[in-house]
Amino acid sequence: MNASSLFPLLVALASLAVADGARAAGSAPAGAPDTPTMIEALQPAATGGTRNLIVRQQSPGAVVTAADAAATSESRPSLSLAIQFEPNSTRVRAESGAVLGNLVAAMLSPELRTNRFVIEGHTDASGAPALNQRLSQQRADEVRLYLVALGVSPARLKAVGKGAAEPADPLNPLAAENRRVRVVTVE
Repeated sequence: MNASSLFPLLVALASLAVADGARAAGSAPAGAPDTPTMIEALQPAATGGTRNLIVRQQSPGAVVTAADAAATSESRPSLSLAIQFEPNSTRVRAESGAVLGNLVAAMLSPELRTNRFVIEGHTDASGAPALNQRLSQQRADEVRLYLVALGVSPARLKAVGKGAAEPADPLNPLAAENRRVRVVTVE
């Protein structure tokens, strides 16, 4: 990601932060999940909770490993987001600023500030599998870089491209909902 691709989103996020002062805390534009909703979706259940997670003590500054990324099963707390990108590009559209701003606020909240996350990029099945894999990885990397630029520690984030391998709508592999970014709490 270069500075010119980051600038439009940062400008949009800055204007949203100013507008947030005039709105109720945690509110979001229509269609964008608000911060409390994201916190609830990403927050691991306490030991013995309903999400079947094993809660372990986390040492400060721990890094998300490849094993963490491989362990992103459906049983982990997760959130699928419709982050908008320019067609066939890794450039995030400015209209995704509210969603990413809410995600940053959730990740920096007291409830999630010690958790680590995998940012998964997903595509639909159109196009060559190798291109989809590369595009999904680049988009996951781009979202990770935005989150880091807005204050989330890079040690808490791992970007993984899934290509078209795990569609949200397996009965329609070309469906728009398959093109998404999924955030998974790994610990």
